[in-house]
Amino acid sequence: MTAAYAAPYHWNRQARRFSVKGRAIKRISSPAAKKFRRHVWGFPLLLPALLLALVALGCASASHEVDSLPDKPPRSDTASNIVVAAGQPVVLGVSESLTGSEAAAGAEDRDAVVASVLRWKAAHGEQLNGHDIEVRAEDDGCTESEITKKAAGRLLRTPGLVGVLGPGCSAGAKEAIPFYSGAGVVAISGSATESDLTTGQPPGGFFFRTSYRSELQGVFVGQFIAETLKAKAAYLIDDGESYGRDLAEAARREMERGGVAVTRESIPRGAVDFGALAKKIAQESPDFVGFGGFNPEAVLLYRQLRDAGYEGPFGAGDAAASVLTFVEPVGAEAAEGVYFVGCPLTLPDDFISEFKKVHGSEPAASAFTAQYADATTILLDAVAEAAEEQPDGSLLIDPAVLRDTVRQIRLTGGASGNVAFDDNGDRSSEATDLAERARDLGLAACLVQNGKLANLFP
Repeated sequence: MTAAYAAPYHWNRQARRFSVKGRAIKRISSPAAKKFRRHVWGFPLLLPALLLALVALGCASASHEVDSLPDKPPRSDTASNIVVAAGQPVVLGVSESLTGSEAAAGAEDRDAVVASVLRWKAAHGEQLNGHDIEVRAEDDGCTESEITKKAAGRLLRTPGLVGVLGPGCSAGAKEAIPFYSGAGVVAISGSATESDLTTGQPPGGFFFRTSYRSELQGVFVGQFIAETLKAKAAYLIDDGESYGRDLAEAARREMERGGVAVTRESIPRGAVDFGALAKKIAQESPDFVGFGGFNPEAVLLYRQLRDAGYEGPFGAGDAAASVLTFVEPVGAEAAEGVYFVGCPLTLPDDFISEFKKVHGSEPAASAFTAQYADATTILLDAVAEAAEEQPDGSLLIDPAVLRDTVRQIRLTGGASGNVAFDDNGDRSSEATDLAERARDLGLAACLVQNGKLANLFP
């Protein structure tokens, strides 16, 4: 069972968790792995994800899916206090895609949380107000919203849960946010960028994000294509998911304001044959083709565009911005010059060092490890401030106080920069210049150079 994780992690079958002694924290595995998406590609590329899935499936089979969690959430409203019992750990939930095509990125985001807890403990002590810190990770299926809701249900049934890092993807987050808000549980996503996730939640909502909004990505893309590339005609394609549509529409609006003639297309998630669309685009030879969606669809679309004879610039958003899941499958030479917005940020050396201890290698798949690192720090700081120690050794946390504490925190010098939230729960910036605002909100643009992602605006 240890094959999928480097020592000193070990599997506790009865507790269904990965745990580690010493400075590190307990890490609980996802439940039985959901079936891979129909098109699992690049076996060597997804070997770590496959190993994780096999470990989860094997252990679940042996335990017959026994769920040791309470039948009902310890709390199911915003009025009652969060209680961490005496001698029990403070639990941080993680909602990420841990199987399927997004497994590599989800595992990196999860391990960014683990690494950040270790860094927080090094700075503040082994315990939080006299309690150990535990991370429970649940597979949320990314865009498979029913799985995301089930992951939320499991996390909300976890005793000692004080908050959640995630959900990982916008489509799943949209369905899970009401569950967390209804229970008065703060959720901070470092990667769900769909624009209306925050503004669409009820007043006094409990959802925050350290990532930027897709709307900002779209504005950035639109201005870059119109002003820097001087494009006159462009194709913008989405993958039919809410994230991709949001990004493509935001880019379209900005590009049309800049005088670019935009043709919109959509392809279904999970499709593999884009030959007809690729041929049409190659014949029209636009000045730019942009894609809003995930890999492997971004990879397959790009390959087929090149095969059809399209030689112009191609770009995609943060969901495809990865050396591991885009550049390596395409090939460094073939991917040279591809543009991305929402690229991985340059991480502090001390964070990379801690991350490698947990994950075994540097981040290579996710564009959001920095944002999850900062989300974790903010949540821990807020819990430490809002928690009230009781004479019996338990902790009581007023959910509204914790929510308001998160909103008021100003994180300076985080892995993704300085972080502050507005009234909606979005990351905020007072900058008026687009490039400065993008830097404030942790948004970077890059292109592929020599097999790596090189920042366009160092």
